[in-house]
This record gives sequence, C-alpha cells and structure tokens, in this order.
Amino acid sequence: MATVTISDVWKYYGKTMAVKELNLEIKDNEFMCILGPSGCGKSSTLRMLAGLEFISSGDIYFDDVRVNDLPPRDRDIAMVFENYALYPHKTVYENMANPLKLRRTPKDEIERRVRRAAEILEIDPLLRRKPVELSGGQKQRTAIGRAIVREPKVFLFDEPIAHLDAKLRSHMRGELKHLQRDLETTTVYVTHDQLEGMSMADRIAVMHEGVLQQLGTPEEIYNQPSNEFVAGFVGEPPMNFLDCTLEHSNAGLAVVHAGFRLALTDRQAGLLSAGGAEANVRIGIRPDNLAIEPGADGTLEVPGEIFVTEPLGGDMIVEVTIGGDRVMVKTKIGPMGGPGDPCRIGFDVDKLHVFDIKTGVAYF
Repeated sequence: MATVTISDVWKYYGKTMAVKELNLEIKDNEFMCILGPSGCGKSSTLRMLAGLEFISSGDIYFDDVRVNDLPPRDRDIAMVFENYALYPHKTVYENMANPLKLRRTPKDEIERRVRRAAEILEIDPLLRRKPVELSGGQKQRTAIGRAIVREPKVFLFDEPIAHLDAKLRSHMRGELKHLQRDLETTTVYVTHDQLEGMSMADRIAVMHEGVLQQLGTPEEIYNQPSNEFVAGFVGEPPMNFLDCTLEHSNAGLAVVHAGFRLALTDRQAGLLSAGGAEANVRIGIRPDNLAIEPGADGTLEVPGEIFVTEPLGGDMIVEVTIGGDRVMVKTKIGPMGGPGDPCRIGFDVDKLHVFDIKTGVAYF
C-alpha cells in the first residue's frame, strides 16, 4: 500500500495546457475519485501516475519515492482501462496470469493468485472461457482480476464501467467499493459520472479545464460546493441557478428575483458581508430543496407556472417557470397538473447557495 503525492504538476500537449499546478495527496488505502467532464485533465493525471505520460513539470511520489522517471513496470501499480484490453486468443485464466508470467513468477504462485482473485470476483467458473464467450460485466471482472493478481501498491481505474448498461453499472459500483475495502489498496478512480464518485469514493477531486476545483468528501462536495461549476456538475438533477439582487432593509438582507423575494438568515447575511458581495449575485438551490403544490391558492410563498412534468417512478421532476426563469423541483409523484397550470413553490432558505456572479466562487 502507498500514499500518492502529486506536487505542483503541470501537463502540456504542445502549447495546450491539460493540467495546471495540480496538488493532491492520496492517503494510504484511500479510494480517491478524480471527477470531471471530458477534457478536464483527469485522464492525463491518471496516465502521469501510471507513467504513460511524461510530466511537463512538478513531481509525483509514491510514499517517499519520486517516480517521475520510473517506467510503468517499476511503479508497482495496476491499471484497469475503459476498454478492458483483454487478449482475445487467451482464456480468462491466461489473461489474468499474463502480468505474473511476464514477471517470471513461479507457476504455483500464479495459480494461487489467479484462483484467489477469481474467487473474490466470482468468475472462477469462467477461467477456461475466452473473452468472446463473456458478457460485458464478466470481461470487466476479468480485467479487474488481472490487476488484482499483481497485488500492487496502487490501483488506477480509467472509467472502468463506462461501457456497461445502467443496471450492471449500478451493481459494479457496489462490487468495486467492496473489493477496495477488502484489498485495502490505495485506489485512484477516474470518471465523468458524478454518481460513481458520490457513491464510491472516500474523497473526490473535482477538476475543470485542467484545474482542481475542490477536494473533499462526497458530502462536502454536494453540500458545500466551492464554486458554481462544482455545484452544477455534482448532483442529479442538477442545481437550479437564478440571477438575483441583494436588498437591504430594516428587516435584514434578502435576495430579490423577478418572481420572488427571499429573506436571508443572519448567518447568511454575515457570510455575504464578510465576502464583500456586490449587489448582483447568483443563487443556487437543489431540486430536492424546493417544495411544490398545485394550484394558485396554496400556502407556499412563490407563484409559478408548470412547464412540464417528468415522472420517475416514485418521484417526479416538475419544471416550473418563475419570473421568466425555469427551475426544476423534485417531489413525490402525484397529481400536479399540466403545462401552463398554476402552482406555488417553497424555498428551503437554509439550503440556499449564493455565488459571485462574475467569478462563480461560493459565498455559502
């Protein structure tokens, strides 16, 4: 097992900057997810950890060993790729045993490790099959088994379940998390799917345009986003954003929109004052933190008009027009009306987020 330290790392492809001044420490036995959209630098970071890409500047350490110039075979890592990368002419057993054979590991040790990995992954009945005879999930387990047999210090996963169907992805998320806990191996997992990061990781590093935006636990990333990008990227359905102005009165501070006026708490007012907030701000609130009731005569404070309803089984998403803007509300399924019908919306002000409209930095 190992700690992984990324210190002031930059990566350029020609004149194009892919990773900018990245600093990240991954603890021993930690499951770290590097999360972000395509082109954010997450895969470049993983490939630099693996030794598959040169570092433009900065340092990477495994424990106290600087690995910048070490080839991949000397880093004691195992990598699982998005496309499985199995040998089609070899059996499951041979695919899993291959990295050990290249290391000239004794045959009895190869047998022990492959059998143990196959039992952990529940693919021992498949050891004599070839990849063409396997399902997508079985191929992925084989690729993971090939990594496990190496007993590395660090696992590197590059979007390993992206090609699986939704049901199998959900199953594999639990399997991978359970496997990492059992093996107690430091793991770096790269994905664009925020659900994977939120459900599996001990901590998440959110990246955008090569820059680390926020590092924290899934709860911290979700409940205390550092900026508008993180707030909008993490969470399904995504956070609602509305441009508002701050209004001071004897009653205190409020945010004002064309469709509503919300009084802020003393704590929130203090944070805005301490942050030097200007008159124009952007508020954010998650669909879960909005309440809705049909009709024009309800008790909730903000009038709106239903744009569309999207049933999701036990829940539903209702898009509502408020003062010329649309917001999404997540609620229990039930009679709500149709497009154009009136409704009323309630805000959980304690769950409100406010961002600098120019920089996107969160005040709270």
